[in-house]
Amino acid sequence: MRLLFLIHRLPCPPDRGAKLRAAGLLDWLARRHEVWCAGFLDPPSGREHAAQTAESLTRWRDLCREVFAVPLRPARATGRALAGLAAGGTATEHYFHSARMERQIARWSRRMPFDAVLAFSSSMAPPALRVPASRRVLVMDDLDSRKWRQSAARAAWPAGRLYALEACRLEARERAWIAAFDATVMVSRREAEAVTDPALRARIHVIPAGAGPGFETDPAAGPPPGLPEEDVVGFVGAMDYAPNIDAALWLADSIWPVIRARRPSARLWIVGRSPSRAVRRLDGRDGIRVTGTVPDIGPWLAGMCVHVAPLRLARGVQIKVLSAMAAARPCVVTPEVAEGLGAEPGRDLLVARGAEDIAGAVAGLLEDRPRARRIGLNGLAFVREGSGASRGLRHLEELLGGNPGDAGRPAGRRTAHPAPIRRAVATGETVSLPA
Repeated sequence: MRLLFLIHRLPCPPDRGAKLRAAGLLDWLARRHEVWCAGFLDPPSGREHAAQTAESLTRWRDLCREVFAVPLRPARATGRALAGLAAGGTATEHYFHSARMERQIARWSRRMPFDAVLAFSSSMAPPALRVPASRRVLVMDDLDSRKWRQSAARAAWPAGRLYALEACRLEARERAWIAAFDATVMVSRREAEAVTDPALRARIHVIPAGAGPGFETDPAAGPPPGLPEEDVVGFVGAMDYAPNIDAALWLADSIWPVIRARRPSARLWIVGRSPSRAVRRLDGRDGIRVTGTVPDIGPWLAGMCVHVAPLRLARGVQIKVLSAMAAARPCVVTPEVAEGLGAEPGRDLLVARGAEDIAGAVAGLLEDRPRARRIGLNGLAFVREGSGASRGLRHLEELLGGNPGDAGRPAGRRTAHPAPIRRAVATGETVSLPA
């Protein structure tokens, strides 16, 4: 199959949740099909990160037929997003827009007819719909409009007003994209059920975030290493991502002092790339270490006794939590995180709301190592049972190839979208669909 893979952030390196997810899908598809890949390249955050970016980009160019990378300049992208919002469009579409990329896609399309186009993230939906192809699949994973709506509820004016406007406009666009693509992939049943229109939901397929390389664990390999003796608590995530920044600051200011009062020897590792200035200031305070970018989170997870994910704003699946569970580390998460995972609270992980409850759950695991070990092993079993790498990825291949049972259109002919949808795609206007 000749496949065009469009992605909003190339996994160079795969050092955050969406990039890990994209890397798993791209690796699988590129080893089995002819893949042309185009996407944006995040600016490196330092010399080490630049080397990792170059190494990853070389790997993808070796696996794919061709890779076209457009450097993402955040200041310019933000300007485009605000201008697009002021002009009546969405910030999401304009932030990830590149005339250079669209010209390259057009050149590829003239050279060879693509059998299928995969758009990874809703921001890549518009260029994907302009490519002549037999099949189009959108890996939306979760509804970004709901993230914007949650952010609007927490933000002060004028940011809250802008976020609410983006949420409203993007929700209409998401509905139009689901209707226009042959199939849309969501990461969890919770996200799929957020689409209330039965006609649109019939076009949605759930492929869990664990369905991909990096989450396969070999049950025959024996038990994982035990928990360390030291009272080390960890939080892993990209520390330039607003929900993670909020979680890290809340953890340090409101949760960690309660844990230290019960376990004075406890230490906290905040592990993740590009920590914001506010997060960097936590380093060295009250047993806290902020690592910044690390080449491999594996050794850091191995050194943790408990992994905590205190996110107050979360949609989809937190892949770094799955990584911790795959390392058999007991996890304490908020209800917002737990909803996207599908794990059983109290068995596979602990769920707590509020600073006092989260601190009590973490400290309790530090004090009861057998229970912590048991929850960690249950979490590992959950990941092993739910990852279904080959099953989930073959499902994606079926969607790209036109499986008759996918509620889409059969492969082998160009998709003819209804006139209102074609017009909306071309102009960026909203389209009315059944409620």
